[in-house]
Amino acid sequence: MQGALLDAAPTGGIVLRWLIALRWAVFALLAATLPLDELLFGYHVEYAAAVPVLALAAGLNLLLARRLRLRRGGAQPQPARGVTGDAAEAATGAGADRGPSADAGGRLIALVVALDLVAIGVVLAASGGAGNPFSALFFVHVALAAALLPPRATFALAGLAGCVFAALFTLPAEPCCPNHPGHGAFSTHLYGMLLAFVLSSGLAAYFLHRVRRALDEGAAENARLRRRAEEASRFQGLGALAAGTAHELGTPLGTIAVLAGEAARDPAATDEARRRARVIAEQVERCRAVIVRMRTSLRAAELHAGVEVARAVEAGVLAWRAAHPDAKIVVRAEGAPHVIALDAADIEAALCALLDNALHAMGGSTGGAPILVTVAEERGAPVVSVEDEGTGIPAHLAGRLGEPFVSTKDPGEGMGLGLYLVRNLIESIGGHLEVSPRRPAGTRVALRLAPADG
Repeated sequence: MQGALLDAAPTGGIVLRWLIALRWAVFALLAATLPLDELLFGYHVEYAAAVPVLALAAGLNLLLARRLRLRRGGAQPQPARGVTGDAAEAATGAGADRGPSADAGGRLIALVVALDLVAIGVVLAASGGAGNPFSALFFVHVALAAALLPPRATFALAGLAGCVFAALFTLPAEPCCPNHPGHGAFSTHLYGMLLAFVLSSGLAAYFLHRVRRALDEGAAENARLRRRAEEASRFQGLGALAAGTAHELGTPLGTIAVLAGEAARDPAATDEARRRARVIAEQVERCRAVIVRMRTSLRAAELHAGVEVARAVEAGVLAWRAAHPDAKIVVRAEGAPHVIALDAADIEAALCALLDNALHAMGGSTGGAPILVTVAEERGAPVVSVEDEGTGIPAHLAGRLGEPFVSTKDPGEGMGLGLYLVRNLIESIGGHLEVSPRRPAGTRVALRLAPADG
């Protein structure tokens, strides 16, 4: 059991070291008080019952300490994580769920604490019963459980401590505990101590868990901010590359625009050739508009312009259709109109990125099921969703799409920045992005927007 605890404890032994130290302190104190119980309080001490229990506790602690030293000597240092799971990773979405090892470590630590409570009860029963003032040591393990274990385990251990304490009142006055109270004012006082212990244990367990939850939430927020700062740092180099690329693309785009214009006006060209030339010219203008937005600092002014969501989505779909005339796409608009604090070009850019991903997930096929774009209202806020019946989300990327450089595409087909940019854009106005599987197949990407008029 001790080996399993050492292997499962996700702290790398930190919690176990403190548990070992606490057990040494508690049982050493109990051993030292046995002669004092006789000399100071006049209790009859049953050494035949108390000493074996103390020896068993010491042996267990020595075994735990030895196994811990072996593990520290043969294992590499591991990142510190709490027994109940790392709350910070829980917020980030990576490793958020507590693994089996964390659950096993928590259960085994709870078992060790439960054994300690019973051992303390046996020692107290052999040295004065409920009248022994060192019954307050029960509270140490209740506080330990509240600091390390889940609420259910904590309250179960607090209940066990209360039951063991109450069992001390059932001991006979003779011959074990001649000073054990049977009646009178002192007996009433001890029963009051039992009630006070039960109430104090419940309050401590509850409020310590509340404090720990607040600390975990603060740690999760710090981890989230640290992750965003790391993403911003990684993105600085990409921003410099984008600025240089925008500058270099100006000349070739101008050349393409001139040639496309000449081809559209060529009287010898076929109608289909002129139509394609016009499409090329339109896409070049779109690229130029993107470059202008990259070069200038109009972002702050545009954020306050506002745009009606359904109209912006329709315009974005039309722009995307111009580049993919054969793709099937269905647009549905439901609910009341909403204005959001973005420019129409922002919605178009985000929607085109999502539609490109959807078309890629469907293998670029234009003959299958259509891509569904929906503008709806949920809880008074607009939601824009893009659904496809493509390959879906790989299991190893579940919960990670939207992080920078994380992509379902093969190497060389994408950098994994499209969803990241869309996520940052939506979060800049207080919304958020959700990526989820679509039934029976495919993917659903939802943009939950914050209305400017709300």
